[in-house]
Amino acid sequence: MNVADVDDISARLNAYGGRRVESPEEADLVLVNTCMVRKKAEDKAMSYFGGLKHARNAAGRPPFIVAMGCVVPRNQQKIRETYPHIDLLVNYSDPDLVMNQLMEQFEPLAASAMDDDFSPAMTTSIGSQNFVTAIRGCNHRCSFCVVPWARGPQRDEPIDKIVAEAREHELRGAPDVTILGQSIMAYGKSSGDGSQRFIEMMEAVLENTSFPWVRFLTSLACDMTDEICERIIAHPRITPLLHLPIQSGSDKVLSDMRRKHDVATYRRMVEKARSVRPDLYLTTDILVGFPTETEADYRETYALMEEIGFDDAFMFAYSERPGTHSARHFPDMLSREVKIRRLSEVIELQRRTSAERSRRYIGEELDVVIEAVNEEGAVARTSFNKPIYMPGTARQVGEYSRARIMTVRVSAFTGEEISVEHAAIPARV
Repeated sequence: MNVADVDDISARLNAYGGRRVESPEEADLVLVNTCMVRKKAEDKAMSYFGGLKHARNAAGRPPFIVAMGCVVPRNQQKIRETYPHIDLLVNYSDPDLVMNQLMEQFEPLAASAMDDDFSPAMTTSIGSQNFVTAIRGCNHRCSFCVVPWARGPQRDEPIDKIVAEAREHELRGAPDVTILGQSIMAYGKSSGDGSQRFIEMMEAVLENTSFPWVRFLTSLACDMTDEICERIIAHPRITPLLHLPIQSGSDKVLSDMRRKHDVATYRRMVEKARSVRPDLYLTTDILVGFPTETEADYRETYALMEEIGFDDAFMFAYSERPGTHSARHFPDMLSREVKIRRLSEVIELQRRTSAERSRRYIGEELDVVIEAVNEEGAVARTSFNKPIYMPGTARQVGEYSRARIMTVRVSAFTGEEISVEHAAIPARV
């Protein structure tokens, strides 16, 4: 979501005659998009603010610095007092809000006119991931999560706007597209009359574009249905990647987390998805060390991970976030040592599981998109978003090819290109 917001803002700045550069020393305008989902991300943002204090561009002037996103609303006074060199604070990363404030306070922008050909797809280079935001904000108020407070309630973009942005990506030559939402399968639930649903939105994208690969992120088990599995997940142009966070394998902890699913529901949805999509590549989120998590609760999570066999997982130790339900009602009493021990154990389990599950691809021939080419070789990406390192390719960045998987690394494959005259087939392996 943060990458998509930055790409959208970059496209708008491009349309006003801007040019994206690589470092603050080259810039007249620096925008720092922040995240506070975890304490580490918040600390990283604060550190970066400090590093901008002495930034000077080629003309010897300090750039106009904007701090935006989730860290800002709860830290405005601290940022103003500690980092007075920051010129503008924007509470969210919503592109409309950011641009409105920039137009008022960044003089070079106010004096410019927008290119009539502007579209959100203008900034993303071909070969990179291509995002369309379908939902902003979230109505699932999980007790540990700061997103609903930082990004606000769920707001659904109209289907015709989503389709139009997807088509713009296709027209400029993008090989695939990813439809984004904090809880993407909840699309339409904020419209009141339920007239627009996730299924209808995704089918509209599929019907009005010809991308061989269409992805969606992120899914919650409480929003998932058999119909979604049968009509969307099973669709041959939908990629096999399903990111379905479980967080905990304990029903008691899930209840305290205010997750709207239990383990039985999650297990059933996984079984259904795998039944309609045999090549499913399943990833998840695991959060250990929640304040009410006992050792027995943690062991249930560990056992569930062993049972389901995730292809990959994003794993974290609980980090109290100010303003959340858990921060107000569940004192964080678990020691850091306990959290780190539990986290280390699930990471080691997942590394073994990922390696074992990845070995099934050795010798397989997979469609890939070329992502980067240089003198050292080429990087391609599978339909389930796994990078493949190859000695080289005759194809260009953004083109489809086909590769044979040779070896497996922890988070990537190595392989060789087997065809340069390849036309992409749908995402089903």
